[in-house]
Amino acid sequence: MKKRKFIRVLSMVVLLLLVFTSCAKADRDSSYNNSSKYDDAGERGVAQEQKSSGSSLGAPMGSLDGDLDYADDSGTDTSSLNNSNQNTQDKIIKYVDMDVETLDFDELVSNINQQIKSLNGYVEKSRITGNSYYDSHSRRFAEIIARIPKDHLDDFVNTVNEKANVISSNEYSENVTLKYYDIESHKKALEIEQERLFELIEEADNLENIITLESRLSNIRYQLQNYGTQLRTYDNLVDYSTVTLNLYEVERITPVEEEKTVWVRIKTGFGNTIYNITEGLKDFVVWFVVNLPYLIIWAAIITLGIFITKRIIRKGRNKQIQSSSSAHNNEAINYQNHQNNIGNPQKPGNQEEQKK
Repeated sequence: MKKRKFIRVLSMVVLLLLVFTSCAKADRDSSYNNSSKYDDAGERGVAQEQKSSGSSLGAPMGSLDGDLDYADDSGTDTSSLNNSNQNTQDKIIKYVDMDVETLDFDELVSNINQQIKSLNGYVEKSRITGNSYYDSHSRRFAEIIARIPKDHLDDFVNTVNEKANVISSNEYSENVTLKYYDIESHKKALEIEQERLFELIEEADNLENIITLESRLSNIRYQLQNYGTQLRTYDNLVDYSTVTLNLYEVERITPVEEEKTVWVRIKTGFGNTIYNITEGLKDFVVWFVVNLPYLIIWAAIITLGIFITKRIIRKGRNKQIQSSSSAHNNEAINYQNHQNNIGNPQKPGNQEEQKK
């Protein structure tokens, strides 16, 4: 009976679990279908909104004066022309960072300097390090910061790619159009104020007013100089792109990355191992030959020290042997005397007579 009750209870539990799982699955399916419907409806709504707003997006934009630009009779859109003109007037500063390696360091540096001059650029910073007399593993390194005209930037980068092995390259830009025209508008406003102050100074008849106007005029002149310097700096950065080159002198060019199959990995690893072993043997031979005089001196010192140490140890052993042999002889003599005394005993009376 107990067994049957247990089977019934177990079957009921299994049935309840099946019902709950089926309900949960149905809820998930319905929620998924609803969400997909909502997503489809949202996408259709966005598409309809885009279609309905297509005319507004394609409508001509208003100019700064509040007038609208319409397409002319020739079929060209003046708004697109204005946008293209505005894009050509954008102030964009370009930067290029390149890490390159070469086997012929001097030739590459010379070619790069010649290319900079031929493109009407200039070197802003140049630094060469390495090639130490006391370090045979030292390799030369050069950092060159060049300013290249923006129209010839691609030509210069292509030349570097041809003359050296580029291991990394990074190109980025900064749009300073808003900053530039904001500074320019401030500058123009100050120039207008400066002209007005000149007129007021000519018309002023009071010394106090003249001093106040002169103070304001000096402040405006300072601001105009500051704004002028900022604009010239931006113009220089825009007209001449900045290229930072890091040149590394190497003994072996980094191979071009291939598809990393098993065979390629084996070939690359084996080649690197052979190269490291060869370079290690070369370094050992050079180190041995260069330090041979020191090795000879140290070998002589060590040999002399070993010889002296052996002599001292040998003398100590001889002393020990002599002392041990003398002690052994004394023991033998004492033992012999003792045996003689035992073999020839003397009377006490005779001993006293001998003492007398």
